[in-house]
Amino acid sequence: MGITIKLARVDQRLLHATVAVNWNQFVNANYVAIVDPKHNNDPFINKVMQLCLPKPLKVKIFSVEELVAFINKDSTKKCNLMVIFKDLATAKKAVEKGFKTKEIQIPYPASRIVIRKLSDFFNEEEIQYIRFIQGKGIKLFFQTSPLDNKEYSVFTRDS
Repeated sequence: MGITIKLARVDQRLLHATVAVNWNQFVNANYVAIVDPKHNNDPFINKVMQLCLPKPLKVKIFSVEELVAFINKDSTKKCNLMVIFKDLATAKKAVEKGFKTKEIQIPYPASRIVIRKLSDFFNEEEIQYIRFIQGKGIKLFFQTSPLDNKEYSVFTRDS
């Protein structure tokens, strides 16, 4: 049993309609872990996030350390987890602390600009975070909605 990561996503918007309504139908999560160290101890924000979700789906805002401890705890309960990182820096820190997953999703930019290389959209520091995460065997890809194709190619090219 234990925790299964059904989706790991970097999204500065955190929990919003596309994630709360569309994604859960496809990944079948029963718990959403939002990783935002700025708001992890804010009960008001936690309650607002819970209001975004259908009743049986639970949500909690974690610090990076709290997320890793939550995932690594011994659990006999089955938990299908959707993890949403505030930004690439937070995702990188989680990977440094032991967060493991096969891939991490990043939504396409709103304008759907053509991205041929990482530097078309990401700054130098974010590209370093991407390369660190990839160095740990985790694939990154663009995908906004469940019906979009996963776009890995930009992440496999040199920036």
